[in-house]
Amino acid sequence: MDDDVVHRLGQADFHGKNTLHPVGVSLLLFFGFAMLIVPRRYAMITILACGSFMAVGQRLVIGGLDFNFMRMMIIFGWARLMMRQEYRGFRWNRMDVCFLFMSIMELMSSLITGGVAGSPTWRLGMMSESLGAYFMARILIRDLTDVRTLIYGLAVISIPVACIFLIERSTARNLFAVFGGVPEITAVRSGKLRCQGAYSHPILAGCYWAAIFPLFATQLFSKGSARLWSVAGMVSSLVIIVCCASSTPITGVMAGIVGLAMFPLRKRMSIVRWLIVATLIILHFVRNTPVWHLIARADFVGGSTGYHRAHLVDEMIAHFSDWALFGARSIDHWSVQGNDVCMQYALICVRTGGFAFVLFLLLLAMGFGSIGRAWRRVERSPEDVFLVWAIGVSLFVHTVNFIGVGYFGQIDILWYIGIAMPSVMPVVRNMGRNVGFVGTSAMHPRPRHVSSVLPAGTR
Repeated sequence: MDDDVVHRLGQADFHGKNTLHPVGVSLLLFFGFAMLIVPRRYAMITILACGSFMAVGQRLVIGGLDFNFMRMMIIFGWARLMMRQEYRGFRWNRMDVCFLFMSIMELMSSLITGGVAGSPTWRLGMMSESLGAYFMARILIRDLTDVRTLIYGLAVISIPVACIFLIERSTARNLFAVFGGVPEITAVRSGKLRCQGAYSHPILAGCYWAAIFPLFATQLFSKGSARLWSVAGMVSSLVIIVCCASSTPITGVMAGIVGLAMFPLRKRMSIVRWLIVATLIILHFVRNTPVWHLIARADFVGGSTGYHRAHLVDEMIAHFSDWALFGARSIDHWSVQGNDVCMQYALICVRTGGFAFVLFLLLLAMGFGSIGRAWRRVERSPEDVFLVWAIGVSLFVHTVNFIGVGYFGQIDILWYIGIAMPSVMPVVRNMGRNVGFVGTSAMHPRPRHVSSVLPAGTR
């Protein structure tokens, strides 16, 4: 059976309807209660675990408002922040403001144009989800020690997830179909099973773990159990990506490996970036087709639709006036098969317009800039500098994933966490001035082993 048909069968008819399974409710209450009681450094692990073991079909609809389990976990998270007052000491930075204005622009687009941008109610739900997850991550993840804890938690999660994917690969049946939102029969393309587990799509499942892969690598050269967990996480991630049988996550993990390999050249990355730009410009003028048509050649597993993405860029350029301000009212007149905008960059333009797209690019630029300043601050600690670099590589993998897919479902939460971590990095720009999060004061210093990304007054 064609994989697109199978996917439609699995995804159909669960939005806007109460879909609650007793096991699903039990897992939600378990992870929600864990979110409330675990130490702060473990809190974000609970929402990622819930997303990895619960299909998106599970949801509660109240008065037309759709609360999937990810949104309900965000509510649990903010209940925790309010009860424990963990938000106290939070300080805004430029990335926070940019993210907020980008979310506001997305809501305005739905009010002005509607159409592709979605209804105001739907967009308001997406806005509350994005802002809730992003700022929850900003408050709960405060330093590199918290990032390392998150990595260990993801390594633990990755092992059972990989086992579930291997089971699906061997049986061609998705165990999570009973919860709704995923097909019971595993999709097939070019004779290859495309496993997806609890995630919203096989490509997104692979992209999810491709973005995490560089973080696992940070503990590869450590000693003892840290190295074992690093290897376990990396192997599990690769198993999941292979089971997904999609070119986009394979491209993402390759980009992650290249990004990690660039670590010795980190002080000369400006030269590397300009060489890449120059190469792309030259290729654009010497090729018979535009340089972005190289996307069509990315096919590592067979059956790739890279040509569709290249054609989508052509259509975006041809219909620039349709979306330039606040997004397109409709793309029915575009020559896009099935109106499938399967590229995050194009999706932002079509849904929210050029202003929001500029803010999105600015957010990415500030994220990479924060990473660059941060690793220079912590160069005295080899472990810290490599971890900061890997956070930047993980962000880079997201930008590569965006070429091949538009994010939705559980991976959205991972993306919000991924962009929140670089926004924590401004605390290292000025060692004597805290511009990120006010933690412990000089009267209650942290232990000496805590990451040196903290400003001098909070160590």
